[in-house]
Amino acid sequence: IVPQPLEDELLSSWLTRVAIEHRRQLPIFLTLFAKKEGNQISRTDIDFLYDEKLFEVLVNKSNLTKEDIFKMSLRSEEGYLFSCNNCLYPPLQIRKLTDKRTHNCLMYCPKCLAEDKIPYFRKKWRYQFYNACPKHKVFLTDRCWRCYEKIDFSKIKHNKEICICHKCEKDFRENLIININSNFEYGLKAIIWFENGLNDGYFIIDDEKINSLFVFESFTALRNLVDRKDELNLKDFPLIEEYKTICKKLEKYNSKKALSIQKEFLLTALVFYLFEEFPNNLLNFVSKNKLTHRDFLHGFKDIPFWYKKMIDKLVPIENKIGREINESEVIGAIKYLESIGERVNIINVAEIVGCHPSIHKGFRKILFYIYKFN
Repeated sequence: IVPQPLEDELLSSWLTRVAIEHRRQLPIFLTLFAKKEGNQISRTDIDFLYDEKLFEVLVNKSNLTKEDIFKMSLRSEEGYLFSCNNCLYPPLQIRKLTDKRTHNCLMYCPKCLAEDKIPYFRKKWRYQFYNACPKHKVFLTDRCWRCYEKIDFSKIKHNKEICICHKCEKDFRENLIININSNFEYGLKAIIWFENGLNDGYFIIDDEKINSLFVFESFTALRNLVDRKDELNLKDFPLIEEYKTICKKLEKYNSKKALSIQKEFLLTALVFYLFEEFPNNLLNFVSKNKLTHRDFLHGFKDIPFWYKKMIDKLVPIENKIGREINESEVIGAIKYLESIGERVNIINVAEIVGCHPSIHKGFRKILFYIYKFN
């Protein structure tokens, strides 16, 4: 019994549907029919696992082509969404199945499942930028809303459909839906832009065609940079107040009602804002938040050439922050640190003065002069 793969279906979703048709749990099905250690495979991320032997077994058993099987794997997006050199775990562009901080695992849109003739889980629901459904204008969710259990295909024991909770057997199609208000629709525009770029394999930015891989690798760096919580200064961003409100709520409590999903939705919108009307919005972000060239590159491994070229052009390496600094300010900062018993070093002095310890050459020159002649 081999159900046909559906449009954009996840490999784990298809395998689970096959297992249900055979009235078996996914681990037992894999052990019996794929001749693999089912428990071991189901504990890994099947959608990201690259196992040539497993693919060959599935091809032989299902009469599908290897292309059909590979298309359901997240590895088929390699070179477009992410780059990976034999990596074991999904990169930042792919949402991990287990994350105790955000509990965003297998996510889904209840309305999409309700419209399906045969319910199934989509690949795009695993993409980091995909946190809401543009079609139905609702946030995705990652668990059953009756028992709050996260989605786990390997635990399904019933012989019903894949959209039935493995623990309480609640139908996900009937779950509570969090609608996206009209003021949040800018975020839907961002998701559509990223999705279209991934499907096309490129983005048009400043009248230049950019490989989608470069943009998504840059997305991971910019996402961390824009996540400045209450310190973010960007009044022109359409959802700035909504972003700061959610950040404040998350500081007070960890909600099962998907606040973290909504925050990721807003961060995606923020990164999209930086690319929109390029380079004006990006330069506005740099200016308002007093960012330096180092802020955009520090800690960023395997920097795409396009991203580095863009930052080199827009954010000068010799970038002073703010005003000129005089000698009396630096001496005053040193004396203050000594008076409170704090260690006097370049980082602490710069923090008191209010400048960057390594970028601001005027500050470094004054500090060197003071230490040399005193």
